[in-house]
Amino acid sequence: MAVDRKQFTEKIETGLKSNVTYTKFYLNFKLNGKSKQKVLDFSQKQWDKRTRISNAKAQLIQEKNKEVNEGINFNENSTLNSVAEIYFDLACEKSNWTKNRHDTYILYCKNGIGKKKIKLVRQVDIDSLRKSMEKQGYSKKTVNGCSPRTIKKILVQILKPILTYAYENKVISEIPLIKAPKQHRNKKIVQGATEKFTVLYKEISRLYQEDPFYRALFLFALYGRRWNEIRTLHWKEVDFSQNSYTILAQHNKLEIDQHYDLPSLIKVALIEIQDNHEGLIFKSPITRKELYSPKRQLERIREATGIEKLTMHYFRHILVSAMGEHGIANTILSASLGHTNLDTVNNFYLTVNHKAASKAANMEIEKLL
Repeated sequence: MAVDRKQFTEKIETGLKSNVTYTKFYLNFKLNGKSKQKVLDFSQKQWDKRTRISNAKAQLIQEKNKEVNEGINFNENSTLNSVAEIYFDLACEKSNWTKNRHDTYILYCKNGIGKKKIKLVRQVDIDSLRKSMEKQGYSKKTVNGCSPRTIKKILVQILKPILTYAYENKVISEIPLIKAPKQHRNKKIVQGATEKFTVLYKEISRLYQEDPFYRALFLFALYGRRWNEIRTLHWKEVDFSQNSYTILAQHNKLEIDQHYDLPSLIKVALIEIQDNHEGLIFKSPITRKELYSPKRQLERIREATGIEKLTMHYFRHILVSAMGEHGIANTILSASLGHTNLDTVNNFYLTVNHKAASKAANMEIEKLL
């Protein structure tokens, strides 16, 4: 029976669409020269929308992996490069984040360690790769060696997931030990943070009283969101009825969907935005595409507040220091910010989700306003 594709109008990701009620999903992808189509009907399942989408995504990956096992030579004699290509194509969502990791792999791994058979990749090979990156990179900025943060990204966020993927597919029996360089960071404590936080809120409210677009944008920053998380946020990822919003895995550092409490101040501003509520929330007023940087507006806030160091990321430093001045537990604050230091907040993550943590933090933030 032919598939009525017209009913599947909502794009979830490449190869996956749903109907308007998100109860039926259409899988459609091409692999190894063969087209694969399948309809998933979850209309009888007692799942919420988020769970239905999550299960549909999992089914898409499963179907792709099935095609891989049947049609691609993926075994212990495959090169690391071959496994990497399969990993980026099948195990990762199509996003700028995936493309960035793929490009970085090609730059640092493809012509060296990437040519080895996956079964022969050892810790010594990874150590050698790390040492070479410490000595020299591939740009003027890294000519004298990559930063510990960059090296950690390549080893832990790119190479390790590829090896893990091979291990989970029973291609290798163990994952080689990966030693990332130690990062020595100085704590960025802001003096007079509570005062700066209050001044920022007052000036944002004053400057953008009649402009909810930028009021919402900078309030998101004031509540701790990273710039990349703000500029990639879509209307469909905001749930006004549940007072929550979701930062998708491809747009945060933990690479999992993170659900946060939506502060009432931001909710009001979002509702006031004159928009069709489709696609990106913070589209460029000129191109209507993704906003690159609100430099001019940020300069307005700098002048109004007198905070010379103000950048989009400095909002987070001010928030962290202000909350520290008021005794907010590190675990709650770290989880509410979507922090990547799992050693610090591991116990908290096991029992409390990001939404609960952000709601607790937001209650304390509102006491300062």
